[in-house]
Amino acid sequence: MDDFLLYGEDRAALKRLGARCREFLAEEGLEIHPDKYRLIPTADGVDFCGFVVRADGRAKVRTSNARRFRKRYVRMRREVVRGRRDAEDLTTTVRAWIAHAKHAQSWGLRRAVLGR
Repeated sequence: MDDFLLYGEDRAALKRLGARCREFLAEEGLEIHPDKYRLIPTADGVDFCGFVVRADGRAKVRTSNARRFRKRYVRMRREVVRGRRDAEDLTTTVRAWIAHAKHAQSWGLRRAVLGR
């Protein structure tokens, strides 16, 4: 993964840290994409790597991610029942999504999406 977040209360201090990060990355031959560098309030959380991450470290699966997976899951289950898809393929897909979702506080979401 090549993304990272900096949290802080002091906007000026964050700008200084951001500049230091850019300098360090430049020394390594890397640069931060100008469109992907933002200073924003964190009260509502930050959309990051498929999650909404809060300053206190809590994370939840992005709503659109869960909605998209639910639709794909229902469609794939239908295909398995109709014999158009192998059940093992569905199992692999579900396990991959669960592995992703486990990085957040998502027990309730996983139960709601997958049942039981």
